[in-house]
This record gives sequence, C-alpha cells and structure tokens, in this order.
Amino acid sequence: MDILHALSAEAARRFDADVDASVYDVATTRSGDVCVVAGLRAPALGAREQLTVAVLRSRRVSTEPEVVGLWPLRYAPDAELAQSGPGRPRLVLPEGGPAAFVVFRHAVVALVLAAAAAAFEEAVSFRNEDAILGVSTAPPFPYARQESAESNLMLTCVGAGVLQVCVEVGKILSAASLAGASAATDTEPHGTEMGAAPWPSPGTRVGKASSPDSLEREYQTQIEQAVFFGVGNTHNPLSFTITSHAAGVDPALETAALRVSQSILDNTSHFIVDRLDLGAHLNERLRRARAVMQFVADSGLAAKLSRETRVHLCAHAEKLAAAATLWEYQNDIWAKKAGAASQLLANLVASFLESVGLQTRDSLRSFFRQHVAAVGDVLVFMHRNLPALRRALNGSESGRHDSQLVSYEANRIVVAVLQSAMMFRFQNAALYDVDCLPELAAASERWTEHPAIIDLLVQRLEGSYRLCREISGQHCASVYERISATTLPSDEDPGDANRSLSIFDDAVSISHPCLPDAADTHSNEEARMRLGSDDPYVSSLALLRETIDQIGPLANLCFRAFVDRITLLQATGASDAAELVRRYDAARPRYLLCLVPLARVSVAYRLAEEYQDLATLVTLVFTTDSGNAAMQLRRYSERFGRPFADTLFAYYDKRQAWASLLDTQDASFDAWLKEYIDQRMAADPHGPMAQIGWIHDVKMDDFGAAAAKLARAGRDSLDVDQARTMLSLSKLAFHAVECQEGSRDADIDEAHARLEDALEMCQVQENLVQYLTTVVRDSRGHAPELTWRRRDDVSDKKAALDAAMLTTTPETRHDRPALYIVYNELVRCIWNGRTLSAEDLVDALTFPDNTPAIDSASASCSAEDAEQCNALVRERCSLAVDILSRASIGLPEQTREAALKTIWRRVFLSDDWPAIRKRLGGNVPDSELRAELEQTHLHAVLENCLITRELAHPDWYLLPADAFAADDLDYLVSTRLEPRFASGSEDGSGWKPLSTTTASALQKDYGVEDSRLRAAIDCGLDNYYTEIMRTVSDQMSRCRSPAHPADGAASDMDAGSSSVGTEVL
Repeated sequence: MDILHALSAEAARRFDADVDASVYDVATTRSGDVCVVAGLRAPALGAREQLTVAVLRSRRVSTEPEVVGLWPLRYAPDAELAQSGPGRPRLVLPEGGPAAFVVFRHAVVALVLAAAAAAFEEAVSFRNEDAILGVSTAPPFPYARQESAESNLMLTCVGAGVLQVCVEVGKILSAASLAGASAATDTEPHGTEMGAAPWPSPGTRVGKASSPDSLEREYQTQIEQAVFFGVGNTHNPLSFTITSHAAGVDPALETAALRVSQSILDNTSHFIVDRLDLGAHLNERLRRARAVMQFVADSGLAAKLSRETRVHLCAHAEKLAAAATLWEYQNDIWAKKAGAASQLLANLVASFLESVGLQTRDSLRSFFRQHVAAVGDVLVFMHRNLPALRRALNGSESGRHDSQLVSYEANRIVVAVLQSAMMFRFQNAALYDVDCLPELAAASERWTEHPAIIDLLVQRLEGSYRLCREISGQHCASVYERISATTLPSDEDPGDANRSLSIFDDAVSISHPCLPDAADTHSNEEARMRLGSDDPYVSSLALLRETIDQIGPLANLCFRAFVDRITLLQATGASDAAELVRRYDAARPRYLLCLVPLARVSVAYRLAEEYQDLATLVTLVFTTDSGNAAMQLRRYSERFGRPFADTLFAYYDKRQAWASLLDTQDASFDAWLKEYIDQRMAADPHGPMAQIGWIHDVKMDDFGAAAAKLARAGRDSLDVDQARTMLSLSKLAFHAVECQEGSRDADIDEAHARLEDALEMCQVQENLVQYLTTVVRDSRGHAPELTWRRRDDVSDKKAALDAAMLTTTPETRHDRPALYIVYNELVRCIWNGRTLSAEDLVDALTFPDNTPAIDSASASCSAEDAEQCNALVRERCSLAVDILSRASIGLPEQTREAALKTIWRRVFLSDDWPAIRKRLGGNVPDSELRAELEQTHLHAVLENCLITRELAHPDWYLLPADAFAADDLDYLVSTRLEPRFASGSEDGSGWKPLSTTTASALQKDYGVEDSRLRAAIDCGLDNYYTEIMRTVSDQMSRCRSPAHPADGAASDMDAGSSSVGTEVL
C-alpha cells in the first residue's frame, strides 16, 4: 500500500494545499492499523517541516490505505531531522496504544490517540548533555485484553541514565469522553464550510490551545514545572523552555507568570512544602518567586512581559525578601529582649489582621505565611498608630524610656522592610529590567514609592531627630549643644529677622569650625558618652548612639522613595509633581544637614553625593571642612562639572562673598563664572553682578564687556564718587579695547559719547555740591577751607536745609511750598553725594531763583573752583537743557517732554516781563530795545544753548505757549514726584499713594507756574522771545567764519521766528 500517497492526498484535502509527505517511523496499533510519524512540507510552511502522527487502515494489501487519523504535532524540533540514525524520530506504541511516544534525540512527545483526535499531547525535553540513547516498553505481544490505565516508556540517557515516562491513559480518556459532542466537533480535523483547517503554529505548547484560558493554563503549568523542578536544579536532566509567537507583549504569558508569582507570595501553590522553620520557608518562597522571572528571561521572553508586569513580579519578590528580613529581626528580638518594645511587631500585626477581619491563634506566623503581600500596609498601620502608643507610655519615667524604645524599634522595622526590598531590587535590576525610559513608567507604581510610605519615612526622620535631642538633653551635653546651635532648613522662616542663627547661615569667611565625625573620632565620642552598656534597652547613651545611626539609612530610603515617586509623576504628567519636587527639595537638605550636629558628616557627604544635592555639598564643605575647602571644591567640580560650579557661585552670591566668588583658579571656572555673571545680569541688570562683574572680565582680557559693565554700574550707582570712579574705569577699559583692536567703530564711538555724558553729569553734581557747601559756609562765617569734606545726612541735616533756603527767595518758598519740599530733598541728596537722575538734576538746576555769585577772595574755595561754581549757576538752565539732551537716549518720551517744558517754563519765568514791557512801552530806540532784551536771562540761556553748547534747534527749544505744565500734571504728580512724598506701606507691599492734600498742593504749585507764564505771555513774551531768538541767530551767524557760512540751523531759526511775529511792542 502507498502510505506516502495516502498521507499527501489527505493533507492536501484537509489543508487545501499541495503537500509532500515523508515517513520517519512506523508502528502497529492494537487493532492492526498502521501508525506512522511523518513530515509534511507545503508552500505555506516555508522551510519548516510539520511533524504529524497518522493512523492508516487498509482492508486489503493491494488497496490504497485510508487515513483514519491525522494529528499535527505542536512540538517543533530545534535541529534538522534525519531519515536514519540518532537524529531520526522514532515512534513507540506501548501495547499498541492508545498511548504513543515520538522520541527525538533530546525530547519525547507523549500522545493519547482518541477516536477523532489526540486527547493529550505533552513534550518532555532534556538537557543537551542528556541525549536519549534508547527506549524500552512492555513486551509487545501478546497484548492484554483490556487497555492498561497507564502506559510507560523507559528511556536510557547519556547523563541521567534510565528514566521512565508515565502517561495515565485512563484519566485522560475519561476527561476526553466528558467533553461530549462539542469537543468532538471542535477537534474535527477536516475543513469546515468556513474553509480549510489552518496549519498549526509550532511551539512547545501542547494541547489545542484554542482559547486564551487554555493557553494561560499551559503557560502556567510549564512555568510551575520550571520554577519548582527545573530552575536552579543542576541535577535535573529535564530541560524547561517556553516560547511565544505573540507579536509584542504576550497577555497570556503575563497572566500565567503573575498567577504563579502571586501563588508563591500568598503561599497558595500546592507545590510549596510547608515547614516549621518559618525563616527557611520564607527564603524558599523568595527563591521560587525570583525563579519565575529567571525562567522567563532564560527562555528569551523577557520582552514579552510589559514593564508593569515586571514591576509586579519584582514587587512580589521584594515583599518576600522584606518578610524574610523582618522575621530575622523578630527572632533576634525574641532571643534577647522582653517588654512592650520587643513585642511591637507582634502586637502591630495582630491589630492589623484584626482591623481587616482576620483573627488567628498565632497572628504573627499566620501573617508571614499567608499575608506577606500586606507588609507595606503593616508599615502604614504602624505609622498611624505609633503616636497614640507613645503617648500612652509617656505617663511615667519608665514609660518614657519604653516610649523611646518603641520609636527606636519602629525605625528598625521600617529599615528592615524597606532596605531589604530596595537591596533585592538593586541586586536584580538587570533581571527584571524595570529601570527603562521614564516615559514607559506611566502605570508602574512601586509599593515603596506610595505617598503613605513617603509620609512615613519623613515622620520617622523627624521623630528620630527629636528623639536624639530629647535623649541628649538628659544624658549627653556635647551632642545636645551641637543640636541646639543648629537651625536646620525649614525650622524657621528665613526672612524672619528674629530667627536664630545657625552654622549653615555663616558667610564663607567665618565658617564654623570643623565638627567631629563619628568615623574619625569614634573613641572620643564614646568617651564623652561614657557608655555603661552597648544595649539600648539598658543604656540611654547606647539608645542615643543607635538612633543616630538609624538616621542615615532612613534618609537614604526617604530620598529614594521621593526620587522614584517624582519620576513616576513626571512621566505621567501629574499635576502634583511640582509640589512633590518642592517638598523633596525642602526635605533633602534638612535631613542631610541634621547629620552634621550628630557627628555623622561622612554619611551626609555620601548621601549628598549619591542624590546630587550640590547646594548641600557646598554647605558641608564650608561648614565642616573649611580647611580643605579648595581641594574639595576642585574635586566636586571635576565630578559634577558646570552644575556644581553654578551652585558654588550661587552660594557665594547669596552670602555676598564677592572676593571668594571672583577668586577662581581654574580656566574652566573662569568660563563658567563669566556665563554665570552674564546670566545674573540678564535677570537683574541693576543687581550686584553689574557692580563686580567687570573685575572678572578684566581678568579674562574682555575689556569691551568690562567697559560696558562699568558704564552701567556707574550710571546705576547711588554715590557720585563711586559713579565717577566706575565711569573713569570704563573709559580706561574702552581705551584698552581701542588699543587691542587698533581701530574704532561706531559702537565704541557711541559708547564713548554716552560715557562722556555720564561723566559730565557727575561733574555737574560735584560742582553743585561745591557751590552749596561754599554758600552755606560763607553764610555761617566759617574760615576758608580749600579741601571740602562731604557731610552726611545724619551729622549735618541743617546744612542741607540752609542750602535750600539760601538758594531760593521767600516768595518762591511761599508761592510753591510743595515744590520747595521737593527741591529741599534734592539738595539733601546732593549734599550727601547721592546720584541724581536727569529729571532730578533738571529740577535742582532750574528751581532755585537766588543764586549769588561766589567771591573767590572771601569764599571757602579756590579761585578756580569759585569760577566753576559761578559759571554753573549762571548757565544752570542751559546746562539743564544740555543734560537732558545727553540723557534723552534712555528716557521715555513723556519724561523727556515734561522735563523740557519744566526747563523752559522756569527760564521764561526768571525775567520780570511786566517790568520789561513797562520800560519798553514808550518811544524807545532800537539800541535801547536790544540792550534791554540782551540783559534778560532768556537771552543768556538761548545764547548759551545755541552758540556755546550748539544744541540742535528746534529739538531742544520750546515756544512760551508750549511750556505749560497742565498737560503733564498727572505724570508730574502721580508718577514723577510720588516717591518724594510716599513712604513704605505697613504690609510691605509697596508705596502708599499720595494723599489728596499733597497731590492738591503739587497741582497748585504747578498751577502757579502756569499762571505766571500766562501773565508773561500777556505781557508780550511771545514777541520778545521771537526778537531775542532772531538776535541770537544773527549773532551766531556773525560768529561763524566766512569759510563756513551759516548753515540751515540759523535759517531754520529765522523762519521759525518769523512765524511768531515781527513787531515788538
């Protein structure tokens, strides 16, 4: 009979494809049918060969056999199959079936052949070194009348020797018969009306696996077999592997792995053998829990598990590791101590289980056997109930000591649980591979980073520090004094003026002396504590030492929980991430620095380095090791780079340690410091960096930047002498730039011009000081002094008042009292050498109307100084226009217009126009008219502005009708002069607004000036102004040389003047 033809035809009909068949082995069934193991090849399979077991029946030898059963195997051998030799598959039918075994070189596939399908299929793989040499079964003939309940196959392997494979046929067939007709329909091998049957997927999974539940069960079975019998057992000859053909994450594999791991965690797996030795029992469960992930990883399927699943698997093992350590802790307590503190864990566990409705005779052992998953909840339960327990114990002296011991034991429990969990996580990080990109951590919260755990750790740190203070206050003065002298961050409001000073507030130059560290001076600390016993239950000093040693591990656990939680929240975009970061930034330096007074400086350094708290590192260097600060700072700058340098600069900046800030020794620091200074200046252009940044620019030979910073610092300076010094240095730096570059450009020329303008303003103020000082001294009859010495606002306020009074007339003080107050304040600033703005300088120059000349013979100054002062007062109004033109680049338009109106309004009011009109009212010759107008103050100002100072017309000139203050009253009163009258508000929020009375007084004074100007215009001021402007223009034209005739300026003035009027009354 043609077996190959029959197999090919049946396979082609079933799978609707052309199939080539090859037979590897043949056996005879109990009923006389032929059973073969064959390989099928089809285009749909590619290069892969599909192994099948088929049963063929033939009534006659000459007829073609009928294929009565065809069962594709799901097992796919790793190597190519040979037609002969050890690599050829062999078919074994013990007692003629229904059990069948297909034997490969390193595996055996066991089947139970039912009427229409394979009721069972399972593959047993062997290690590579345990190849199968031979097989043996029961005697083939004669067959027993009844089928045996079991079918056995004996194997001879290279390393393991003789092994037996047993299949319980009876149980399998009974289960198959109970499946009924639906199972038979489901296992129908032929194609249906929906189309041909699909080719089966290869793999070690056995059975139909037609539903996700069955696939999960098969995964679970294989994982359990590997975990409990394969992984870690080098003597087991079986090979446990698993494959998955899912695209990406395999949900069935995830579910199976989590079920096995959870059953180990909950102690519900029937493979776990209970033991009286609970510690060994917990360690065995821990080993099995880790083996779940180890098996998946060894099979190359770690990528088939999502990060969330791997986090859960790791958490199961972490909790078992924590439970094992916690049980060791409890055993140690039982062996050594007795009392409320030693029973803390047992009582807490009993109360916790009772709170969730569980009551057992031995709550503690029950918890460790069945409820390890709730170990984190027990910590939270302890955190919530510990304060009440301690308050109950504080009623007596002995109870107070028990309360301290309870706090100490609570710390031990927290450290035992979380530290062992963290240790397991870090040691197995490569296995679980959960430290991936933050964006993949969206839904993978770990139990150690829960907000309740963070709160617990923070409170344990606070409680431990308070406990150290409490114990040291009674038993160790040296520790208590250091704690009392230390104000930690967040202890008090940093802005509170009454807050106590701390070593961490000291400036760099007065750093606290080096504090002892327990690692270096352990014997001295022990000597001061005078330990009578090392047992904290007996000695309070031993309890203090142990509590101090607990703060470092607690801080480490707290910081790690914060970091993990922040990473999770930032990955998920949670709204409370910023608040948690703020809380962490406040807690971290607090608990690092609390280790300093406790003589655990080395621990503080290690934690600050690990969590990169650079600000705390800088503080530790200067407050605990100031003698080696330079070396430490250099080491940390090499390790952390630019971020540490910026932190160090900010430390110096905050403490105003400018000399230390600028004293950099490394070239890399020079570049970083320059960038830091530039950034600080960009954020605060008028801050301290503008005053000192130029020094570093000079060091780096960047004279252009130094000149710009010096110029800005000079303009911003509140002191005239300092401003002149800064501006002079800026001028010198500009000169250095010109020497370096060898040429001038427009930017340098413009900067030079602005620099000269600023220096001119300084010179004006110095001359004003000289003039006012001379006037006051002359009025008091002092002896002449060639060297003027500045008065300050404390020692000689009366002099400033006298200067203001002596330079104004009684009429002015009476008519404009509010503006006189402003002028008096400006004089006080000038007297004390304070820098005035351009607007203030304009007011100071134009408001006084009594400026007597200084006689050099009797004045308290030199003749040259006297002449400068006289020129100043003669030309004070034209000088005001000149100053305004120089400062106009940085002034807003409204400020410029208001100041220009103020100058010309007061210039127009400086002459007695009604008297002039009266004198020129009759028949007056032209010569007398010109002589009268040339004697006016207006003529002197216009002459000085146009001819001497050459100020552009009409930019800096106004007609009388355009000089009224009415249009600018709101700006002048509410914006310009408000700071002169307002004071700081009670709540510190800013300036108080001007009172109604003061605002009305200022408006009235400006109204007086406008009324006088209007009266002057009525007396012909417009015409007089036109005539004076024409006269000055003609004079300016005559002053020009014939080679340089009058240009457009005079023509423009003539044209502008002619429009006003040509007739003078």
